[in-house]
Amino acid sequence: MIIHKAYIRVIFVAVIFLFSIFMIAGCSTYSSVKKSTKKIVRDITAVDDMKKKIAIYFFANHTPCTDQNLEELFQKNLAETINEACPDTLLVKPGDSECPDFLNRPLSMEAGRFDNLALAKAGRRLGMNAIVTGAFIDIKVYKEKQGFLWMKDDRNFLRVIISCEVYDIETGAEILDESFDYEVEIDETEFASIKAEKIKDTTALKDALSHIAEVMGEKICDTVDILPWKGYIVSTVNDKIIISSGRRAGLSRGDMLEVYESGKIIQGKDGRRFFLPGLKTGEIKITEVYPDDAHAVLITGDAIKAGSSVRIKQ
Repeated sequence: MIIHKAYIRVIFVAVIFLFSIFMIAGCSTYSSVKKSTKKIVRDITAVDDMKKKIAIYFFANHTPCTDQNLEELFQKNLAETINEACPDTLLVKPGDSECPDFLNRPLSMEAGRFDNLALAKAGRRLGMNAIVTGAFIDIKVYKEKQGFLWMKDDRNFLRVIISCEVYDIETGAEILDESFDYEVEIDETEFASIKAEKIKDTTALKDALSHIAEVMGEKICDTVDILPWKGYIVSTVNDKIIISSGRRAGLSRGDMLEVYESGKIIQGKDGRRFFLPGLKTGEIKITEVYPDDAHAVLITGDAIKAGSSVRIKQ
């Protein structure tokens, strides 16, 4: 009992000590600890040792500022956050040597809507687990009177809104759909520059994009983290089964994978179509492994088809 009480006392003192450090060091320390804590939680809750692959896809720009290359700057900031927040994730982004062409341009639309099914099909061929996309919704400046009674004066503000969607490749469904809003006070010079749409080198806007990318990247990592790793069979040639994931994802020769039917398509209320995950159809064994694909042979089952999803056998 005495030992138990002493242990509790040590823990209590440690907590008070850490709290004191946070109070003295301020928000930056708290933010760093919060990020580190989130990463530890992600590592602990991981369901397997496989590395998920996600891609940053085309971000549309619906603002008047379409000639400033803001999308490229934002995607760079977002990629940096994702690499820092979930470093075990395999990230593909526009500009990479391995980046497929479709990530740099919008896929075809169906009835005026984003074609989520085409995105999922493309992602399966590349061994993706999720694809991130979004849009610049608004970049605007405005003036607002602030102060007390007769002491009120005009203040300048910048507001940036960027939406984000994350699509699950197995189903084609959205697993994240959220808008990120950032507002900050700016000086008269920056107000005039942004008002005139001369914003490429505006510090306030760069800071806004960096802030949104940081918050969005953390949310993306939290969202993708809860997905179990899945791979996809891209072809079956004679007795050889080819999977669009390989050594970089964590596959090794001799690994056993469970195969699930994943080709049936259903239509949602809004007219969008989705893949419907199916039942287990067999098991396969990895025989050859390359950086981004692998070969396998059938162990059990007789309905193994291209488009089926695979999972590590536990």
